[in-house]
Amino acid sequence: MKRPVAVLSAILSATLLVAGCAGTDLAKQRFPRTTIPANAENVADPTGTTGTTGSAAPGQPVEPAFAPDRLRLTDPCELLDEDVLKGLGTPGDVSRSGFSRCSNFMTDKAGKDLAVTVDLGQTMTSEIKNADKQLAGLRSAEQTLDNSACFVSVITQDKPGLGITVQIGYKDGDACAPGRTVAESVVAQVRDRKGVITPAKGSLITLDPCALPDAGAVEAAVGAGYRTYPYGLHNCSWVGDGPELTVDFRRTFVPDDREFDEGQTEVDLGGGVTGYQKAGATAFPSCEVKWVQRETGNDEGEVVEVKSAGPEKAQFDRCATAVTFAKVLLAKIPKG
Repeated sequence: MKRPVAVLSAILSATLLVAGCAGTDLAKQRFPRTTIPANAENVADPTGTTGTTGSAAPGQPVEPAFAPDRLRLTDPCELLDEDVLKGLGTPGDVSRSGFSRCSNFMTDKAGKDLAVTVDLGQTMTSEIKNADKQLAGLRSAEQTLDNSACFVSVITQDKPGLGITVQIGYKDGDACAPGRTVAESVVAQVRDRKGVITPAKGSLITLDPCALPDAGAVEAAVGAGYRTYPYGLHNCSWVGDGPELTVDFRRTFVPDDREFDEGQTEVDLGGGVTGYQKAGATAFPSCEVKWVQRETGNDEGEVVEVKSAGPEKAQFDRCATAVTFAKVLLAKIPKG
């Protein structure tokens, strides 16, 4: 079940940067779904980085400042230091995407478009293999895309691999140079606990989606002997022998009419909570159930999405599985 996720991730990230330069309001976009990382079948090493020498034990951050629980409570927009950005040109307005991404669509000193995006707690796969540089005392990797974007990643944890990525969209110069400058500043501020937030009561931001559900609920959804794959800070997938399940916690645009997807249907999740179900008839059929866990105002809120999927030959009711698991998960989430 190999999927070219690393390439897709780069393409999606570049698309985001280009869209940002065009002035898109990212807070109100319906973002692509997260998928399971490539090499996910390698259960002993989900990052696909067997043999990589890290500077910390597997599953531990290279420094306490970069622990996932700390990164979850860091506001990425606060890490885009205005003085650092002014050194590159003229900063614009910041634009949030989810819990852990923030962008500033600015111009360089010549008035050319320069998009800066920081992602906290990104899953690192090929980046770990290619981390042949050092930045702010951390292993780092750089990737360029069509001479119009550069991704500067620093590795903060191995197995599963996590890190911080600064993306630069810039067609009129070396995009990696400003990427290194911003990345070094971001790392320093995380170490200094800059941007640490006090979460609102009942917020999803504090929760580890992999740790939340009971093993029995996961086994009922995907079968015994499943493998667990965290993706970033707010997404987790469980893969069985055919069926798979994904949970995504997201801060996103919430339409007034709650029409997240065309053709969705309402389902009762209990406790007065309405879910919105949508089946996908593709070569890898799926069914998604999402609900608004918390409204934050300004047409935004915190949304939970449960997705049940599997190959066509896997005969099971994907929507029933997603709804059942959604009800179990909902009961585990602290109330606001």
